[in-house]
Amino acid sequence: MPPEKQLNINDSGVFRLLAVVVLYKMKPAQSACFATLQKAFSCLGHGQADIKILLYDNTPKGQDPGFLPDDVIYKANADNGGVSVAYNYALELAQHDGYDWLLTLDQDTRLPEDFLCKLYDAAMFIAPMQDVAAVAPKLTSDGRDVSPFTLTKYLRIMRHYPDEFVGIPLKAVDAINSGYLIKVSALNAIGGYDRKLTLDFCDIALGNRLHSKNLRVYVAGNIHVVHELSVFELMQRADSTRYENILRAEEYYYDKYLGRRHGAVLLLRLLFRVLYRLGRAGATRPYFFVAMKYISRRAFFSRRHRLKSQDCRFGLLAPGCL
Repeated sequence: MPPEKQLNINDSGVFRLLAVVVLYKMKPAQSACFATLQKAFSCLGHGQADIKILLYDNTPKGQDPGFLPDDVIYKANADNGGVSVAYNYALELAQHDGYDWLLTLDQDTRLPEDFLCKLYDAAMFIAPMQDVAAVAPKLTSDGRDVSPFTLTKYLRIMRHYPDEFVGIPLKAVDAINSGYLIKVSALNAIGGYDRKLTLDFCDIALGNRLHSKNLRVYVAGNIHVVHELSVFELMQRADSTRYENILRAEEYYYDKYLGRRHGAVLLLRLLFRVLYRLGRAGATRPYFFVAMKYISRRAFFSRRHRLKSQDCRFGLLAPGCL
């Protein structure tokens, strides 16, 4: 199917949106995102939007969600497949029910009351643009800019957009998952989210894949959302197991989507973390062991071996293969 047909959007002017909020060990009533999203409905006019909320619960062993409004869909996944599984499930649901847009959200994200109104304006603006696939609002955590940003070619250093910047950059735009709005047709055209990136780097990989298809992102610096990012307070928000998951995802992203030069840069970045950043953050011994493990994998194992180990982890090869 030619690209110009893949990104067609309903031209009725109705904002047909499926919003998915991913929960983990938190009841819907405790989620700041779920509460502020419901409040944001008040700014929309009658008949202006058709919005459905999907609560996707990754809580291990499940939980009682409590009372939920009739128009909210609840889906429990006690196996905790991560956000990529949740977003791909939401993509299938959006396609089945005829929604044009998918909004991905995290349980800890706080949305302003005018969020949906401003998102509507941005969506209607880019809807007829065949080469624009998504809207990325300005997202902050702990008072610092988080998203959206561009990454320098080899060093992969973040370059954030100026405050209130609104426009469609020619460069690849990367953005955190939460608050990200994407055309269902565009996400379907690239095959959804990479399921091997269950949480970390799945959003960065998404930006890479959109750019490789010559699809651009609208930066909506006039839409401000607040999020809690675990890597900003590593010792308080992420244990050593969580830290290993971050490094494993980073390894896979570099091996799968970037070239050999980038791999060399990643090795230098890992060394810098061990020699400077972990010590400065007050990291304990387990964090250093994890970092050294991934330095060794980068230094002494081939890209093919590392990717094969990811396949083993996801059961794509015979058990015990590595």
